[in-house]
Amino acid sequence: MNIDPDDESVSIFQPDRLPEVKYNTDSLPALSVLSDWQLSVADLFNWLKFS
Repeated sequence: MNIDPDDESVSIFQPDRLPEVKYNTDSLPALSVLSDWQLSVADLFNWLKFS
């Protein structure tokens, strides 16, 4: 298995659903109590970058 360190995608696994892959400006799912909260894949990876 080859892992690409530049790959900025997120795999989503939810019960009773097929897995999804999200990229860039795709919104990530949130818990129902956080329904107003929006987070994109790009936002997530920007938070994870170390400068």
